[in-house]
Amino acid sequence: MLTQTKSYATLRDHARRLGDIKLADLIHDAARARQLVFASDDLEVDIARQHIDMAAFEALLGLAEDANIAEKRDAMFAGEAINKSENRPVVHATLRSPATRTSARYQKMVDFAEATRTADVYDDIINIGIGGSDLGPAMVAMALAPFASGARVHYVSNVDPSHLHDVLARCAALRSLVIVTSKTFTTAETMRNARLAQAWLDMGGGDSNSQMAAVTAAADKAADWGIDSAQIFDFEAGVGGRYSLWSAVGLPVMLAIGADHFASFLDGGASMDTHFKTMPLAKNIPVLLGLLRVWNRNFLGYPTHGIMPYDQRLARVPAWAQQLEMESNGKSVSRDGAALDYATAPVIWGEAGTGCQHSFFQALHQGRDIVPLDILFPRHPVGLHMANSWPDDNWQDSHQVLMVNALAQAEALALGRENAELPHKNFAGGRPSTVMSWDQTTPFALGRLLALYEHVTIVSGFLWDVNSFDQWGVELGKEMATSFEAHLKAGTIPAGMSPTAADLLARLSVKK
Repeated sequence: MLTQTKSYATLRDHARRLGDIKLADLIHDAARARQLVFASDDLEVDIARQHIDMAAFEALLGLAEDANIAEKRDAMFAGEAINKSENRPVVHATLRSPATRTSARYQKMVDFAEATRTADVYDDIINIGIGGSDLGPAMVAMALAPFASGARVHYVSNVDPSHLHDVLARCAALRSLVIVTSKTFTTAETMRNARLAQAWLDMGGGDSNSQMAAVTAAADKAADWGIDSAQIFDFEAGVGGRYSLWSAVGLPVMLAIGADHFASFLDGGASMDTHFKTMPLAKNIPVLLGLLRVWNRNFLGYPTHGIMPYDQRLARVPAWAQQLEMESNGKSVSRDGAALDYATAPVIWGEAGTGCQHSFFQALHQGRDIVPLDILFPRHPVGLHMANSWPDDNWQDSHQVLMVNALAQAEALALGRENAELPHKNFAGGRPSTVMSWDQTTPFALGRLLALYEHVTIVSGFLWDVNSFDQWGVELGKEMATSFEAHLKAGTIPAGMSPTAADLLARLSVKK
């Protein structure tokens, strides 16, 4: 456990010592700054605005050694069953390997995607899923919009009927493909929406037998449900939902951007895997960012972490990362089931810049709570060409404004500005951030970034000694909802229900 490592007391001492040192004073140390910028190809990660000095940095590396990060990483890549509660290996990273692309499973996905894209049969593709079956693919589709062509792809996740209704209202049943994405093929919200979409296809003159596909780790259940085996795309049970967009769960993305761009996306993820596996801990970006998660959460006491992409197409990255980190590491017991005496995953949140500056950045600059940030941006735009004579320089100028805003926020948060005469204009500074930039948001660059966040999550979980690959916390609410639905239909009240919940359940009805 974290508190039982040799480095824990040392790091607590460093945190107390650094409490008397201004972040602004650390930042202006040029030698320190040079040591705290790291790279992987064109990806540059600058942690010089984190509240650490080189002594604390070395102590954090000692924590990585104490926690056997390298050994645990190697065990994961070797296929050991490190998901102890489910006795499964963690295999999602293997899906990024070029060797995996020779498999029949992957080739079936490619053949279907390319045949569908060239046939011009569909105007709309509707992916029905929730959690990892929705957040990842929907985020990637938005991020890689400049590389998409052909049919429009829609994502439906919520059991709220308005979500499915509003998508179907924009589509024609005769020209639509519905993909049902569920690891177990029993997810309640997904299967309810799938039944509605099936009825919509058939009632609208379509053919649900040929116009529905399934993505699942339970191919037998999809076949029993009625999906043609030729349109069932499976993946291994060892692929967790929130880590699954590299698998057949990425089928709607491949349908949008094509197999070649999807392969480039996988290549980007594989490049970060290589970095994670081979770089020394002192230069290993996922390891360093994982250590900073723990430093900010457990030693500096910051309960939340913000992710601010200065790229509008990356606006869904915070929501994806929110599930990734909080579902993986939001645990209160160790991998062996012992109660933890320290906090784990911070609350992950964020929005795209520059819009975020005009909403909650007031609190980030002058509020009482300090929120460490990741500030992300591509150094050059992509996909900003118009068919008319509009000059590209106009877009380039706007992108430069975007970049300087990102950099200005990082500097302002860290350095602050003193104003003793007008306290309401005083900026205390001392707000830490990591600045990540890369050349352009291509499929390769996006794959690399997302794999980086996955590995940061895994390293953090190793440090906290939690199982980052299960999610038992989602079960209780689902079980209660199933029970409440049955009682609602029967007109009864469940035993043990709280008085206010019982009163509300009794008053619920379907509005005709």
